[in-house]
Amino acid sequence: MIQGLFLFDVADKSNPQTILQETQQIISELKSVGLNYNTYPISTTTIRGDMLSSEPTSNSIKTIQESYQLGHYDLASIGPQYSDNYKEVKRRNSQLHWHRAPETRLFLNGGGCFGIFTGEWLGICLLTAGCSIQIPQETYHWFDYGNIDPKSPPEYDVVRFWKSSEVVKSSMEPHPATDVGNPVEWIHPFPNYDTLKKMLSLNS
Repeated sequence: MIQGLFLFDVADKSNPQTILQETQQIISELKSVGLNYNTYPISTTTIRGDMLSSEPTSNSIKTIQESYQLGHYDLASIGPQYSDNYKEVKRRNSQLHWHRAPETRLFLNGGGCFGIFTGEWLGICLLTAGCSIQIPQETYHWFDYGNIDPKSPPEYDVVRFWKSSEVVKSSMEPHPATDVGNPVEWIHPFPNYDTLKKMLSLNS
C-alpha cells in the first residue's frame, strides 16, 4: 500500500519539511489536528459492479459507517471510461475550499491526495487503495488526482460517505477560501499527486 503525509511550511509550498509513511505516524499526526485517517481491508476486484458488494470491502464500509454514524454512501470514479468527470472534479477541487459537512472517503482503486490547511498546520495526505480519510466540516482543503496524461490517464474508484442521502448535494458544494487571496492560485506551488508519489519512492 502506498500512503504518505507531507508536512509543509506555508513559506515553502514546493518542498515538504517532513514525510511520514508509517500508518500509525500518519494517524497520530492527523489526529493531532482533528482529522481521522486509517487503512482498511478491501477487495482487489476492479469490476465496478462488484466493488461495493465484495468482501472484505463491504465489511470495511460498514465499519466506517458505524464509526462516524454515516447512513449513506456511493461510488465515484474517474478514468478513461469516465473522462467527462476529469474537468468537473478538477474544477470543484482545485482550489482551497471547505464544505458544510465532513468529507469522508475510502479509496478502492487508484488514488489521490488531499491538501489540508488549518491556519497553523499545512499538509498533504496521499491515499491509495485501502486508505481512508475524514476531513471535518469547514476545514480548508483541496484534492488532486495528478496529471491528465492521455498515455497514462489517472484512475480511481472511491467510496464517498454522508450522514444521509438528503444532504449529498449541499455537502458537496465547495465554498472557496476567502482569506488567502486567490484560492486557486494559492495551491498552485504545491507538488501534485504524481510528483508526491515519486517523492515517496525516493524516500523509501
